[in-house]
Amino acid sequence: MRFDEVFTAVAHKRLALVDLPKVGSHQHELNGTAALRAFFGDTVQRGELTWIRFEENSDPVAETGCFTFYDARAKSSDRTGRSEWRFYYTGEPLAGSHPGDLLVVARSTNDGLFALSFEADSGWERAARLLFPIADETEQLQCVEAPALKATKLDVVRRSIMEQLGFDYVIPEQADMVDLVVRRYGLAFPPTVEMGRLARDLVRLDATNPDALLLAWMDTEEQLFRSLERLIVGERIERGFLDVDEFLSFSLSVQNRRKSRAGHAFENHLAALFEAFGVVFERQVRTEGNRTADFVFPNAAAYRNPGYPVARITVFAAKTTCKDRWPQVLADADRVAVKHLGTLDSTLSAYQLTDMLSKSVVPVIPEAIRRGYEADASYEQILNMAAFVEMVRRLGG
Repeated sequence: MRFDEVFTAVAHKRLALVDLPKVGSHQHELNGTAALRAFFGDTVQRGELTWIRFEENSDPVAETGCFTFYDARAKSSDRTGRSEWRFYYTGEPLAGSHPGDLLVVARSTNDGLFALSFEADSGWERAARLLFPIADETEQLQCVEAPALKATKLDVVRRSIMEQLGFDYVIPEQADMVDLVVRRYGLAFPPTVEMGRLARDLVRLDATNPDALLLAWMDTEEQLFRSLERLIVGERIERGFLDVDEFLSFSLSVQNRRKSRAGHAFENHLAALFEAFGVVFERQVRTEGNRTADFVFPNAAAYRNPGYPVARITVFAAKTTCKDRWPQVLADADRVAVKHLGTLDSTLSAYQLTDMLSKSVVPVIPEAIRRGYEADASYEQILNMAAFVEMVRRLGG
């Protein structure tokens, strides 16, 4: 799946004071003739625009307005053949933004237009830089060239970021995969563990790279699931709904199934990964009280044995995304001071990483996502899957 199968155009810039209405500007415009013409072409355009503001420690805030792309010199009596294309918008979507924040304007394949404003140095901005194929940002608007969009793979990492940013997407239908899931399951969702097993059987990849292997398994299972979901949900939609409430209830069930399946799939593939690399572990271990740890290395018996060296015990939690939920890991197991947290989250802020590490929670992130944290001061303390597997194998787990 390619990036240009979801977004047909992307432009970006660092916001300057002059871009901010009521702060440094009385206009509601973005200038940049070359980039705007590359994005829109040479025709006047008008339409609806969705603005989304992403700030640290806050949920995204969306606002809908209108835009006009026009040549400001079109009616000039002294044009001298020159054009000055501008992008005018309504509303106050940049009211909460600041100079230095990242602005990304993207057009989807169904002609939806989105303007995304990311707080500088936030976890959200980190995710945006992983998702969009943008180079160095300046205060000049720049348009990503079409070949770059086409060459960018919308893999499981970028699709996960899209979900966190609130974008849905459609995985292009692959006839062989649709035929496979229909033959195997009919029009019914199988247990997640079964679909995960099928996904792993389909992946042909170097088994010496745990980071790439885990993401390939996740990617393949999602393609299988979405192929089957498209058929099942499509059949249900064709039957129609009694009223709006029934439709909303059905829609919510679809979203909840996706989230639940992703979490279970992550845990199942982690277990398969540890087994593939010969690591001894046990899942869903009851610890103190009524608490449970997702994974304990080497096993529950070692954890409960006061004579077993605590330095050789590792507790590992799995969460596809963390945000404000990571402190839950602290209570998983009292005996082990340092907990490890496996995640696919690319939106963790520098503050969150520092807070995690100060409380002895070590993030374990597949390398393709971990590289997005390279500029962070905590980068060297974040483990990838290969480093974690090697650590628990060395400890005897």
